[in-house]
Amino acid sequence: MIWDLIEKPDTSLAAQIISILSMVFVGISIIGMTINTLPSLQFKDADGKTVDNPSLGMVETVCIAWFTLEYFIRFAGAPAKWAFLKDGMNIVDVLAIMPYFLSLFFLDDANIAITVTPTSDTPVEKESEGSVEDILQVFRIFKLARVLKLARHSPGLQAIAYTLKNSYKELGLLIFLICISGLIFSSLCYFIEKDEGSGFTSIPTAFYWVVVTMTTVGYGDIYPITGMGKLVGTFCAISGVLVLSLPIPIIAGNFEKFHKDQGLRDKAEKRKKQLAISKKEEEEDRIQFCLDRENISGSCQTLPNSPTSLHVPSAMGRTRSWHGKSVKSRKSSYNPPR
Repeated sequence: MIWDLIEKPDTSLAAQIISILSMVFVGISIIGMTINTLPSLQFKDADGKTVDNPSLGMVETVCIAWFTLEYFIRFAGAPAKWAFLKDGMNIVDVLAIMPYFLSLFFLDDANIAITVTPTSDTPVEKESEGSVEDILQVFRIFKLARVLKLARHSPGLQAIAYTLKNSYKELGLLIFLICISGLIFSSLCYFIEKDEGSGFTSIPTAFYWVVVTMTTVGYGDIYPITGMGKLVGTFCAISGVLVLSLPIPIIAGNFEKFHKDQGLRDKAEKRKKQLAISKKEEEEDRIQFCLDRENISGSCQTLPNSPTSLHVPSAMGRTRSWHGKSVKSRKSSYNPPR
């Protein structure tokens, strides 16, 4: 029951409300994390360090409380606990809430230690304080995992994940072709342009220029200035169009296939639900009809050979007549005179 309520929003109205509420909290958390970086909303502490806005910090606390409660409820209702812990989306949930608790415990402890001993300015303590803040800064990057929480409620993101999962061979081929082309063109441009002062200081730097050129981005921070270098750049741009155009249609085909299958599954699920609702309504009408007949005539049977009990509908939704045998059975039992 709990698992259906949290994981399957199509099962009930309450499950749909919880799903919408979860998406709202994810959206609020992402917006708060984004606008918290605006200089006009940031605050300074006594040491002049930038700290989070208190109001936005309260919003983040409420969102993290919801994420934590949701995770433990889903874990409590999971039929297989170990499989739940290993699931990719559940790992994303842990990464989304982990930076907050790490900052809450470790950073507060560091601030308490600094407040108790304000005169301890030894280089060793400053170095330890800086290392703790650096580690916490790395963990704050995992806040970006909140964006991936939308994949739990977004069919579009699920389609992209399915496409990447089923197109790993094509993606590997794409990366392989880019690496081969990058090594060839970067080596050529490096040896041609290294003495011209055009920015090709090493083969890795030239490789960066090759990737930017092949993907038709062209930042313009590095570019060849000699005739041979420009010729190599021309062939690099042309080869980029060819390399990118080979595996992309296969990846797009996998994406289209998933969308088609997902649409068919959704339609089948809707038809199944409509059929179940129709069967339930028909059964209720038959029971009510039978009760009305019993109140009037004292019996639910209205015709000869009428069944004494209600007949359960078949899988295709075709049921027997309320008043006796089906039309097909009556026709088959009719014997014309000779």
